[in-house]
Amino acid sequence: GSYGETYEEEEFVADVDLYRCLHSGGSLHRRGYRSGNGNLDSDWGDEEIDRQGEREANNRNRRSQNASVKAPIHKAAMKESLAAGLLLEAGWDKLIHAARGDGKGAVLVDPMTGSGTLPTEAALIACDMAPGLLRIAAWRGDQGRNNPHRSPPCVRWKDFSSNVEVWDELVADATQRAKTGMKWARSSSESGQKNVKILGNEKNPRAFSLAQSSVRTAGVGAMVSLSEGDCVDWDLGGGDATTNNRDVIEGRTMFVCNPPWGLRLTEDIDESWVSLREFLRLEAGGCESWVLSGNKDLTKILRMKKSRTVVVKTADEDLRWLQYHIFQKRPYE
Repeated sequence: GSYGETYEEEEFVADVDLYRCLHSGGSLHRRGYRSGNGNLDSDWGDEEIDRQGEREANNRNRRSQNASVKAPIHKAAMKESLAAGLLLEAGWDKLIHAARGDGKGAVLVDPMTGSGTLPTEAALIACDMAPGLLRIAAWRGDQGRNNPHRSPPCVRWKDFSSNVEVWDELVADATQRAKTGMKWARSSSESGQKNVKILGNEKNPRAFSLAQSSVRTAGVGAMVSLSEGDCVDWDLGGGDATTNNRDVIEGRTMFVCNPPWGLRLTEDIDESWVSLREFLRLEAGGCESWVLSGNKDLTKILRMKKSRTVVVKTADEDLRWLQYHIFQKRPYE
């Protein structure tokens, strides 16, 4: 619904729905920017996907000497598939579709981005990047036996009705879609509004470094801007009396966040939620926010009424993906 409506608090058990969301059209497979194979050191241009395979073929011998090495992952990093599923559940893909249609842009803000999984997945969704394409492209230059992603296991089934050539055609189509999507996402509309703008912030220096690595490796640096520091000090123009200097666009901006909730990290957890509360109150007025929580007592620190609750069960953790509609404060007369 539109901002200004009255939202009743609801609770949805979405185990099946989220499963379907993750396993149909979303990011089921690992993208590749954590695998150690997607070693992109520059943003994708129109030919970057093709060049990636050649570059990776040239680096194959170096990687084979240390095949067990993976890209660094934060101990509390969110799985790529979970991040993509949460973004789709929140409607990020619908916001992107709207931006493609009317040119008014789409903005995503993550004030506690950790290792950058949510912003990176948001950028790849905006680019229409097929799940697994990064990993496939990284091996296209090698047609030998060491290429584990050249074709999916299903083409080796005895009753598989198609062949590897059909799969290659699908990959070629996905590659072209990614090139077109990347070009659009990095561009601006006729009015000068950026088509896609993704902003992330992280207080922990090590996590911030990992976030930079994820964004760089995925090749989406032109869309994702990262800041380092406490989110309570992150100025997006929300305190300005006018909206001209705000980085967010009312009705076209989505705030997402996976703050620490006790099972993963233990230092200064309460303070983190207080910072998040103050940040959202100042910067997210007139916008929609989604917060992932595994501790209802910490959630109470926000002192905001949630509009919707989505139950998320991953591994042994019982989480909640919480939606908040934050209304713009009226200026004092």
